Amino acid sequence: MLITDDIFQAFLQCETKSHLKLTGAAGDHRAFLDWERNLIEDYKRQCHRQWRTDFGEAECLVGEAFPHDLDNSLCRFVLDCRVRTQEMQSYLHALERVAAPGQTNHSPYMPIRCVPREKITTQDKLLLAFDALVLGTVSGQAPRFGKIIHGRQQATVKIELAGWLDMAQRVVSKIAAQQTNPTPPPLILNTHCATCEFTARCRQIALEKDELSLLTSMTAKERQQQHAKGIFSVTQLSYTFRARRKPKRFAAKPTKYSHALRALALREGKIHIAGRSAWHIHGNPVYLDVEGIPDRDSYYLIGLRIKSGGAYAQYSFWANELSEEQEIWAAFLETLATIDNPQLIHYGSYETTFLKRMQARYRDAVEPLAFLDQLIAESVNVLSVIYAQIYFPTYSNGLKEIAQYLGFQWSESGASGLHTLMWRSQWESSKASCLKQKLVTYNAEDCEALERVVSTITQLCQKQSEEAKPEDNNIVYTDTMKRESLYRFGKNAFSMPELEYINHAVY
Repeated sequence: MLITDDIFQAFLQCETKSHLKLTGAAGDHRAFLDWERNLIEDYKRQCHRQWRTDFGEAECLVGEAFPHDLDNSLCRFVLDCRVRTQEMQSYLHALERVAAPGQTNHSPYMPIRCVPREKITTQDKLLLAFDALVLGTVSGQAPRFGKIIHGRQQATVKIELAGWLDMAQRVVSKIAAQQTNPTPPPLILNTHCATCEFTARCRQIALEKDELSLLTSMTAKERQQQHAKGIFSVTQLSYTFRARRKPKRFAAKPTKYSHALRALALREGKIHIAGRSAWHIHGNPVYLDVEGIPDRDSYYLIGLRIKSGGAYAQYSFWANELSEEQEIWAAFLETLATIDNPQLIHYGSYETTFLKRMQARYRDAVEPLAFLDQLIAESVNVLSVIYAQIYFPTYSNGLKEIAQYLGFQWSESGASGLHTLMWRSQWESSKASCLKQKLVTYNAEDCEALERVVSTITQLCQKQSEEAKPEDNNIVYTDTMKRESLYRFGKNAFSMPELEYINHAVY
């Protein structure tokens, strides 16, 4: 079976995905994937039109397969070119002639990739190197350079390919070995699962096997360490947790995150609290959620949820263009200035980066400056409070997962931050009011979900501060758990007679 650029890219994202594509497995339809493919195709056509305008139609040859007789051609570009060997195939976005045949030891053609994002990644460079690898195999001359055209301004980055070709060749060798191996690669959930067409299939298998990779915070190295101990499932991991009393001299030291305690919370279906949480809200809480385009380092929607009397008020500040970003930032600050002693509450580091970036970008947007400095200094990242201290029976500390455990539901089922990128992009093309409303509603519901989580944490911390903790079958405080020691004097009690016989025999 051919190793195509699609399979090469799939391997970079996940070995299981490339294996499934090699075996011809069909994935689920994902609107996000369709949008991403269409975005790349549209951007590629824009680049092609620009080259025709700049260099003329005669300089652009379209839809040719390589190799063929291009030696006598005067064309500068070959667009949508298919290059194929016995083992590999790639659809190149474009080839550019950089030298006449025979004038250099390298290929006279340079591969070009069109990337709509503003920032290029390692994966983009490896895909360009794969194009060059297939081209070099066919022509017998490897190209020395390649180009990536990216972003709205169609910026050009020229990349020296020598080192990247070696890396691409190693990836191709791994895919070839995967083809000949009858055993599928181990299933490991990763960050790419959010956009993959095989997500439902892989997650179901992982749940059935109780895979450690379900714990999103556990790294590959940590999983290998557990495997070396003979621990391969979340349930097995849960039995390794031991409640420890922290010495007084280490009382101020932050509690270390425990994967085993996370696994225990999942096994028992209860909230586990480790140590004492330093959770304090001294001002009027203002729940903040921001939507932006990370690729552009820009923001287009700021959502605030504020309690006013016995009800909550929701504010949404929307920017149609990047030029309106400063306007919504100023409106955001003006609204906060009307609140007595506001304290920003947010979830994760995205809003932290937003506040600091806007402070530096629009320094003159607020007077006095001390007001903004205080807002940022006193803002509370709820995730930092939860992390390593409050363990909900969820596989991750994501806002969606925890809020859903607490009974909150989003009106758009399965919506995520990735969907907001798609909706915003579609809105920029169509200006459809329904897409704008989707984004505003999603942002407002994120603020509401955050308020639900904060309310729960406040109640948990209040209960913990009481001298005699009330009985709650859904909450476990690790400092009240029975402490078990693996090493103790006395006769061991074995669960089976055979184990007692084995233990006696080893002495």
